[in-house]
Amino acid sequence: MTLADAGQLRVERRPVNLVELARATLNQFGPAAEAADVSLELAANAAAPVVIGDADRLAQVLRNLLSNALRHTPAGGLITVRVEAQSGQVRLQVTDSGTGIAASDLPHVFDRFYRGDKSRSRRGGGAGLGLAIARQLITVHGGTIEVASASGQGTTFTLSLPAALETG
Repeated sequence: MTLADAGQLRVERRPVNLVELARATLNQFGPAAEAADVSLELAANAAAPVVIGDADRLAQVLRNLLSNALRHTPAGGLITVRVEAQSGQVRLQVTDSGTGIAASDLPHVFDRFYRGDKSRSRRGGGAGLGLAIARQLITVHGGTIEVASASGQGTTFTLSLPAALETG
């Protein structure tokens, strides 16, 4: 995070197909989701344009979002990753049918060291840095990340990244 804050974070900018990245990342989470009795779904337009970015860093963000979603989605639940083009942007959403985020916590979820569930210890619940890092990585890519949630009704994280310009 310090490197990103200082504008020194290295990113290898190449064309990245977010549909392929999402598919590969979901495949990595398949065994854990199956063990937790949670369904994973990819909803994507095959024609979604690529972005210019660092595939490893973008996969890191998606892994963080999926890990959080899996941790907060009960057995029988669903996690959907949606990829679509929208007005010069590529939008990637991770939606879960989990416990949701309390309204009082929503403004803070991207803050460093913030953990909404006060009963979670740093040892068992992470350091509270994952979403702060995710925001930094998406910002470095010229994009945005937002969250929408209602306690008990699931959560949606939306990443918007600039679509790569068409070359002819």
